[in-house]
Amino acid sequence: FTSRPVPPANIHIGDTFTLNCQVAARPAAAVAWTRPPLNTPITTNTTHLTITSLGLVVTNVVQADMGQWSCSATNSYGTVTVHFQMNIQAASNAPAFTSQPASQTVGVGARVTLRCQAGGVPSPAIMWEKDSVDIDLTAAGLQWIPSTGTLTILSASLSDAGSYSCTATNAHGSVSAAATVAVEALAVITPALRNQTVVAGNALTLTCRSTPSLGVRTRWLLNGMVVGMASALTIASTALADGGQYWCEATNSAGTARASLFVTVQALPTFTTPPSDVIILAGSSVNVPCRVSGVPPPTVSWVLGSTTVQNTPHVSIGGDNTLAIVNADTTISGAYTCVATNAAGTARSSAKVVIIGRLMFTVFPKDVTAVAGKGATMAC
Repeated sequence: FTSRPVPPANIHIGDTFTLNCQVAARPAAAVAWTRPPLNTPITTNTTHLTITSLGLVVTNVVQADMGQWSCSATNSYGTVTVHFQMNIQAASNAPAFTSQPASQTVGVGARVTLRCQAGGVPSPAIMWEKDSVDIDLTAAGLQWIPSTGTLTILSASLSDAGSYSCTATNAHGSVSAAATVAVEALAVITPALRNQTVVAGNALTLTCRSTPSLGVRTRWLLNGMVVGMASALTIASTALADGGQYWCEATNSAGTARASLFVTVQALPTFTTPPSDVIILAGSSVNVPCRVSGVPPPTVSWVLGSTTVQNTPHVSIGGDNTLAIVNADTTISGAYTCVATNAAGTARSSAKVVIIGRLMFTVFPKDVTAVAGKGATMAC
């Protein structure tokens, strides 16, 4: 800076003066101004504030002009800023806030910033209280910067929650402002999530509860995709694609808690190739297929009547669950049932196996001698 803004020593309401702020820089620097309250940028000229090549002209000073101002110069190499305080001697010199603390909710371990600045003549002293008890501003874990009016809790704990008030006092009076700080712990998902098994087509509800429950946002994810935005996730009719690992996320200001469970979707056995009726001659051979699908893969057995079919010289069950009949005889005719079973349930499908015996003479006709006019009998 080749000239820095220096306000007059004694400023009164209604005064007019110029704050010089000139910069030597290459490349040329852009000059910007801020004013109270809250470092508000001055972007346009008004009848009250006018930016010129020499600096800033303040016309007809008002009480709201009291506080911290700044002039900044910026080019491609960076920014330099000069701050200065404007104190106004008005008819009333009682403290007046230029910034006040704001209520906030934070998580355990977060940094909490509370601001409190006030103007007045003489400059007011600032004191802080928590729940009506004076705060030792030099205590460990706290940082107090009077120049910026900033009280910082470096790492919030549950015990830091409460009502914080700041009081500005001088010989002409005092003003107070309060803010509430709420500190939340990371949510805990309880009870623990449990793996679920469901049969395809049935409904499924997954529930994720957390402590605390207030202020917690819950969502469900499957394979990295969000599938629900509430503590309860309901699938009205499950499909095989609904199986997998589900994650519940419970988020509050302290962070996000996660827990997972695995959903197994089972499918009842279904016949892809059901057995069909067959009719064969005795001594012939035939295969009766029975193919099934299901989750988990079903086990298959054959039943004749109420008796489980075992491998015999005439009947056997192949590796693909096909019923093989070899050199059939009529004693193995009947209704054969293919029974498919898995954890989801059992399915049955039946077929009739009819074996026709070969014709053979048991009594052969014999020659007979008959008397004319008399009857004769021949057996066959």
